[in-house]
Amino acid sequence: MTSMLSIIEELADTPDHKARARWLLEVPLAVIIRDQVTIHRLLSAAVFREGLAYFAAEVAALSATRGRDGLAPNTIRMTREYARIGVQVIARGGAEKGAVL
Repeated sequence: MTSMLSIIEELADTPDHKARARWLLEVPLAVIIRDQVTIHRLLSAAVFREGLAYFAAEVAALSATRGRDGLAPNTIRMTREYARIGVQVIARGGAEKGAVL
């Protein structure tokens, strides 16, 4: 028995970056905020750079002070979307190992 929650264990047990990318895109955002230290450690250990970039952008967007329109600043939203596209490509199996996105 480990001390990790089952949803975090799913990430720990992923076999490759494609599965990690899918996990990142599907996990509730509340889990990303709540377990950000553990998630960062697991993504770092897997050397999943694109996943780390998306994860950091998601945390920044969730933590940002929002404007009067209720949205994070444009720079944060654009960074988040750009990183999400990279992870989506990997999740679909469109990026080969070592490919630069």
